[in-house]
Amino acid sequence: MLAEGIAKRIKDSIVNDQSRQKVMFVGLNATLALVAFFMSVVNIFTAEYLLMSFTLVFSILCLLNILLLRTKIPRNFIYVCFGTEALALLGFFFISGIPDGFSALWVCLIPSFALLIFGRKHGSLFSLIALAMMIFLFWTPIGRELLQYEYSGTFLLRFPFLYTAIYLISFLEEYVRSETQNQLKEAEQRYHYLYRHDALTGLYNRYGFNEIVDAAFADPPHKRIAVMILDIDDFKFVNDRYGHSAGDEVLKKVASVPSAVLCEHSRFCRWGGEEFCVLMQCNHDPVEMAEKVRKAVGDTVIAYEFARIHITVSIGVCIASDISQVDIATVINRADECLYTSKKNGKNQVTTVTLP
Repeated sequence: MLAEGIAKRIKDSIVNDQSRQKVMFVGLNATLALVAFFMSVVNIFTAEYLLMSFTLVFSILCLLNILLLRTKIPRNFIYVCFGTEALALLGFFFISGIPDGFSALWVCLIPSFALLIFGRKHGSLFSLIALAMMIFLFWTPIGRELLQYEYSGTFLLRFPFLYTAIYLISFLEEYVRSETQNQLKEAEQRYHYLYRHDALTGLYNRYGFNEIVDAAFADPPHKRIAVMILDIDDFKFVNDRYGHSAGDEVLKKVASVPSAVLCEHSRFCRWGGEEFCVLMQCNHDPVEMAEKVRKAVGDTVIAYEFARIHITVSIGVCIASDISQVDIATVINRADECLYTSKKNGKNQVTTVTLP
């Protein structure tokens, strides 16, 4: 439960570059503070009191930097704190002995590069293999003979802590990077969905419909094509009498009715306002399908608060016998003309035209 809460807190905080840097800085300081504290304990057993004092001070410095992040401080001050820690860490390597210090730094960079290059999953495996190799080289007689260098017992005690510190830092860095990429990917998917779909009804909008049309003309499943445009009758009256919220409910209900009537080869979109458009490429009779839609909408009763709203639609249909002989703009314009005729002749009816 605690781990889930921490993970959620990290995900929620990764919303921009500044927040991401703050998370990285806190994780880095927490890891370094913990490792420096354990190393100070090790230095007590090895009677290296100068190093013990240095690592203990370094641990306190890391904790102070974490506390500073809870206050409103200038962003550049964070970089100053981080630079101070880096200098202190280099000082630690210098005090601990140049050969051991640089060897430790070289060893600890292995998991960092592995996690960054190979990713978290493969980087973890690679780092564990590297750790096993280092243990073999440092702790076995054969390994020491191959290296031809006798590492001190002090370094062998420090090595696991140093390696673990960089490993955890790298793991946190890769975790933050992967979460950021996931959020960017989800945001991109939401953007593409909203770009192609109507926010109110969930149907395709004109942009999405145009993509469908382009695909239909590029690789038509059927030679015949038909376009149906339907418009809600007296929609302004619904808005004026019941309010725009009721109008939104009517739009959503009308959007759901044709989907249950049309076949799987029909593509339905919100054309704009109270108009909807259908692209049909199938063996079904478009006129019969249009009549089914008109009747289904007319039989629908929309309950809104204490009112029961009855609506009808007027429909215009244009049928083209050969898709290769027409362009979609012509078909849509003729269907729109048929819709106007249905409105002019009394509404709640279907008007059809067939192109040669």
